[in-house]
Amino acid sequence: MMSRFLPLLSVFPLALAAAACSDPPPTPSATGFTLNLTQPSRTEVPDLGSRACSAGATGNHTYSIGQPQANKTIEDGKNGVVVDCTVRGDGSFVAKANGYDNIGKEKLSLVVSGRITDKASTTANTGSLSFYTPSTLALETHQPFPGCTFGPVPTLKKGAILMDVKCPVIVGTSESSSGCRVDGTIAFEYCKTGEEED
Repeated sequence: MMSRFLPLLSVFPLALAAAACSDPPPTPSATGFTLNLTQPSRTEVPDLGSRACSAGATGNHTYSIGQPQANKTIEDGKNGVVVDCTVRGDGSFVAKANGYDNIGKEKLSLVVSGRITDKASTTANTGSLSFYTPSTLALETHQPFPGCTFGPVPTLKKGAILMDVKCPVIVGTSESSSGCRVDGTIAFEYCKTGEEED
């Protein structure tokens, strides 16, 4: 009877050794951002009409998750935060984050995408941003209104980006009364690089 178990006992240590040599699990994607939503300027956006920002109690509120700096970002799956991001070697990126605002504890979601062609520029890099909280409802870049610009960009590499963002206005697309200006800083790290799809 004992001889039947000897082959299993000899294989078991080899299986443990193989498991010990396997790669560690990948670091989860993480984000940290601070976005100030305020009333848009009719000088910057002449076709604004009667749109107004409903962020916070006064139409001016700073939303944040973690902080956009080293060792201050929040990992996917921690503190109710969900992060999904891809930053490619050519500077193109798409990143999504859901969680709770550090200050008002309001649930929010953010989606940002674009491509960085000049890290030092504050106007050359354009893209889109959408944002949601229960008080602002869904807002996004939408033609004919101007898009967002990204820069300067202190960090840009495969899987990570740190950048300033400016959107003259993001608007509610299901109604014509809402719109907010956006200024802030966004960081995503440990993102996919796009090479996983190759």
